[in-house]
Amino acid sequence: MNINLVISEKPAELDEFLDQDEMELPPFQFALVELSQYIDGYIKILFKNKLSIVLDLFSDFMICFDNIIDSINAAKSSYAKREEIWFCEQGSDFYLYYEVKEKKIHLTFKKGKSVGIVNKDTPDFDAEVDTLEYIKQWKDIFQKLDILFEEKLHKKIPITF
Repeated sequence: MNINLVISEKPAELDEFLDQDEMELPPFQFALVELSQYIDGYIKILFKNKLSIVLDLFSDFMICFDNIIDSINAAKSSYAKREEIWFCEQGSDFYLYYEVKEKKIHLTFKKGKSVGIVNKDTPDFDAEVDTLEYIKQWKDIFQKLDILFEEKLHKKIPITF
């Protein structure tokens, strides 16, 4: 498994009315909202079977942030757990089921009826990943985001796991 963060610069579209308290977002998610004013981006998860899943950075990743963190923490604890993450935003509609079994995490990708264009050609599939690799790959993504927060927003946001 390999997880990559792909970003592209865009002309800054500053929203002077962004307010963290009003939006009731934790610091990390609010920093993502702020970051969306400067870049476009997505996360591509590539598996050994050569299949991949694409997560939009601001709709899929940000909306399902807590669920992704839960999957990472489940992998860290090696506690047997079975859950699903539904990437429900318009244009996404797919599920990532995960099951932690000791030192492996079993992942199942299933498309919903309204799956978006970027994942439409990806067939439903299963993959098994070493939990340490799963954790490392996500940690790398968070470190890259941390660098972007510092460069673009001049903020240091603590990683939440």
